[in-house]
Parts: sequence; C-alpha cells; structure tokens
Amino acid sequence: MATMADVARLAGVSRSTVSYVLSGTRSISEETRRRVLVAMEALDYAPNALAQALAGRRTGLLGLLLTTESLGQGVDTAGYLTAAADEARALGSHMLLLPGPADDADSVRETARQGLVDGFLVMEVYTADARVDYLREAGVPFVLIGRTDDTTGTAFCDADFDAAAEEAVAHLTALGHTDVAVLVRSEGDDGAHRPGVDVRSAAAIDAAVTRHGVRARVLPTPATFAAGWDAYAGLAAEPVTAVVICNETAGLGFVSAATAAGVRIPQDLSVLSLFAGTEAGDLTRPRLTSVGPDHWAMASRAVGYLVRRVAGESAEDLQDLSEPVFIDRGSTGAPAR
Repeated sequence: MATMADVARLAGVSRSTVSYVLSGTRSISEETRRRVLVAMEALDYAPNALAQALAGRRTGLLGLLLTTESLGQGVDTAGYLTAAADEARALGSHMLLLPGPADDADSVRETARQGLVDGFLVMEVYTADARVDYLREAGVPFVLIGRTDDTTGTAFCDADFDAAAEEAVAHLTALGHTDVAVLVRSEGDDGAHRPGVDVRSAAAIDAAVTRHGVRARVLPTPATFAAGWDAYAGLAAEPVTAVVICNETAGLGFVSAATAAGVRIPQDLSVLSLFAGTEAGDLTRPRLTSVGPDHWAMASRAVGYLVRRVAGESAEDLQDLSEPVFIDRGSTGAPAR
C-alpha cells in the first residue's frame, strides 16, 4: 500500500507539500499540485481518513449507530442498512457501522472525539436515548431514523404511525371485522426505555381501534419465530376474525403455526402486516397484505439529510414523516360466517 512518502518521492516534492495539497491549508502552484495528483493516481494512494480528520478536513465517512439489540431482527433492518449504504456511496461518502447500546454514549463520544466520521445516522431510536442526548450536547451533525419525544432542533425521518394504523384498521373494518388480535413486540424490563417504534405504534393502534369501535386483543410477544408459533396456540380459541402483525419475526412463526393447523388465510382468518417495510409481507406463505413505510426511501432520505447537516443546513428544515404504503397481497377478506 502506497504511503505519503511514496507519493512525495514520485512527484519530486516533500511530504509536507503532499500534505498541503490534500488539506488545502497552503497555496500550492498548479504545476506542483498536478504532479502530486498524478503521483497519487499512479500509486493508487488513498489518504488516511484519521489523518484528514486531525487536519480538520472531512473524512467522507458517515457513522451509522445501530443498537446491538436490533441486529438480526429481520429484513427491515437489513433493508435500512443497505439503502443507507447505497445512498451514501451515491453522494460520495461511505457508511461506517457502529453497533452499541442505546443507553451508553461512550463509543459514540470516542468516535466523535477522534473525528473519525463527519456525522451520525442513528437507527432504532429509543424514547430515552443516551446517544442522541450526547450528539445534541456536542453539536455533532446527526439525523435520526425514528425520533425521540422532543424533536426540537433535530433532523429526522420516521414513519407516520398514525396514518398507517388508521389505514390498516379502516381496511379491516370496511371488510366487516370488529374483533382483532394485535401481535406486538414485548416490552423490556424498563417500560419507559423502549424503541420509539414500539411506543408510537402501540399508541397509534390504540387510537385507531378506538375510533373505529374495534375490539382488540393485544398480544405482547418476544421477537422470535418460536414465540410467534406459541402466540397462535394461545389465540386459537379466541373469537377474533383478523390478526394485525406488528412483530415481523414473531409474525413468521404465527403464520406458520396457523397454516400448519389448517387455517385458511384469508377465508378463516385475515392477517395484515403493519408498520414493517414493504418487503416484509413477502416473507410468509401465503404472502401478507401490508401497510408500512418504504424503508428504502426513508433511509435514503435520511442519508441525504445527514449530508446536508454536515454541510451546515439547519435541522429544523429536515424533518419528515413517511406516508404509509398499502400493498394488497390477498391475505385479508370478509370475516368467516
């Protein structure tokens, strides 16, 4: 791997001159600058990101903060990560994945202190999130995929949970359903310290079923296939005609258990996926009708916002709620007689 010394030797200049060409901190003649750039290209020399950071220049790296709890949670997480990385590359940057707990900002603080990244994209935002608190106090550019309770002066892209819940419940009631079950993720030990998606989705569903006069049985379920399978067994005797799945991983187990028991979807039981990304409904057989955000578009928009924040744009102008996307895959129908 070529070094700055190699570039200097090939260009016939000093190492400090190469450094000045990279940093732009001193005026260099056009002829000298050209020789340095030609040497860099010939040697395939890539400037060290940390060295650039120490020199006060942008690194071209964006940090993506993801809670360790959300790793492996399903296709949604992978979709957000892929879309964010693709958009970062399209905008001339690269994404650095930084997993860690939401209640500990030490790793974020160290990364920011060393200047390793130009800004941070924060996923799986918690209602009480030490990472976000630190970034606000430090004045480091950041954008949330999700949001905290107080969004004053904060750039974010999040799903419109109220609109999605309303569309889903209105769809079921229009078909004639009045008794539904709702499969949600179980709360952790600290109910106040939860991902914003869980808090907002629960509130949105509660409001929607109340508006439409629907009787809803909420089933808190761990985000595992086995827990979803067991959830179906516990629901089999309940007088519900539709199930709303807000727990992607458990939903796979639930649908598998229902079909294994001979339940026909939607003839015997309507099933709808809510709040998951647009691809989640394709994971089961039969496929599920879904209402949720376009996570590819939301992650791409968030990266664009972060690049604008790094460039100095105000956070107040960079706030967006993603409209829900309804995809009818045939898993809902009128209640069985």
